Amino acid sequence: MTNLILENITMTQKQENTVNFVNSVPGRILSHLIAVLLTLGGVWLFQNRPVNYSKTIPLTPDPINLERYNKEQPINYSANTIEAEKKIAIEQFSKNDIEAGKKAIESLLNRGAFLDAKEAINIVLKSPHDDQNIDPDIIFLYGRLVWELAQDGNRNYTVDEALSFWKKAVAQRPDSVVYQNAIGFAYYTKGDLKKAYDAWFKVLKLSGEVLPETETLRNISTEAITTPKVEQKDALNAYAGIGLVMMKSAQTSQENEQRERWLRALQYRTKVMKEAAREYHIPQLRQNWLWSRVALRDWDFLMRTDWNILRKRNN
Repeated sequence: MTNLILENITMTQKQENTVNFVNSVPGRILSHLIAVLLTLGGVWLFQNRPVNYSKTIPLTPDPINLERYNKEQPINYSANTIEAEKKIAIEQFSKNDIEAGKKAIESLLNRGAFLDAKEAINIVLKSPHDDQNIDPDIIFLYGRLVWELAQDGNRNYTVDEALSFWKKAVAQRPDSVVYQNAIGFAYYTKGDLKKAYDAWFKVLKLSGEVLPETETLRNISTEAITTPKVEQKDALNAYAGIGLVMMKSAQTSQENEQRERWLRALQYRTKVMKEAAREYHIPQLRQNWLWSRVALRDWDFLMRTDWNILRKRNN
């Protein structure tokens, strides 16, 4: 019995000594040191965890469910009815007031009144003169009409047909970033990544964003891209487009080159979102006539790709 009491007294003294040490300055320092070491150890284990690349990074975006990227008409702020807008366009074109007619056509297209817009544009296109004498903006708007009808599922119109009109427009005005942007999206939607890249690169060059010697499709650096404020917002579409090209071209690349292209795609995505985050989320882009469902799907995929999954695996 006496031995049991002595053992209890000894244990109590040890507990008191432990509490006193923990509450002392050396004890507190040691406690903080242990906490820091545990935290750093946890971070190291997380950063060096094995990554299964084949499961984490799909090679391609989901080819199904394109319907979720169906286009939406932007809000209409015009006080005129569709019939009134068409009448204005026809009257202005008949008077050879091309500028006023173009504004009415753009309003009709923005409202999804494609057939009304077509009726009005035909006043100009069917007049007795060759393509070289037609305002390139009219040719471009007709290409946009064809593009939007094709994107709307009308099988009487194709991306190739829209592209042919845009090529005619850019032949007359090769320094138009608007025309070049559209050509880039057309080629991307067709799956021609090289021509899409070339068109979007021209947009950046015309916008003063990059020099032609600084970057090529086959010479990709993983250095961070500088992000000065983009003066021309049209250039943001080109940056986004080149990001898409990098992502898609990574699918046919191997090992380090694949990783570098993925990194470049994410860098361009970051640049675009830093400049105009709200405009480049999918709900807003669905109202942008230029973005096809294919481009929307791929951009959504790129937006959901995490930087960490591209980290090099430790050997």
